[in-house]
Amino acid sequence: MKTVYVLLSRTNTVCGRLIRMTTACRYNHVSISLDADRQTFYSFARRRMHNPLVAGFIREGLHSGIFYQNRMQPCALYALEVSEEIFAALEAKIETFFAQYDRYRYNFLGVPLCYLGIPYARRHHYLCSQFVAQMLADTGLCTLPKPLWLMQPMDFIAIPELRLIYTGPLGMADQHPIPQGEDEE
Repeated sequence: MKTVYVLLSRTNTVCGRLIRMTTACRYNHVSISLDADRQTFYSFARRRMHNPLVAGFIREGLHSGIFYQNRMQPCALYALEVSEEIFAALEAKIETFFAQYDRYRYNFLGVPLCYLGIPYARRHHYLCSQFVAQMLADTGLCTLPKPLWLMQPMDFIAIPELRLIYTGPLGMADQHPIPQGEDEE
């Protein structure tokens, strides 16, 4: 078995604060990791530190960029055990996103529609929550509490198959012991 991680985080960016003001939710961002040491996460967000309008598929590091700037903000880290085959399929899917990096964009129009409960799917456009929900839905192991295009970061808490393994400062999400039964590659 392999482990997939889902990280809910609070980013103190202008966009993050706006989302939290609108939703009154603790977390405003979600990422996914296939990394046993939980250093690298994937999501949809800004591609440039100081320009939220240039956004799309990204690789996030816990100790760099926005995560580093928000290292004392709260987060919640969840784990999902998957078979080797499903893990390999998720790796291949993420590689496909990298291979077509320029094609993927942030679903800016989806933000207000999602929060109004109006599903809005656009080819090659995702919100962070829509991307992670798609990855989990592709495993076939998770029951999403809402349709994919209506998923918001806080909705991941309601996925019964995800196991909470850490809450605390974002900068420490990789510091806690690896849970029993997890691969230590």
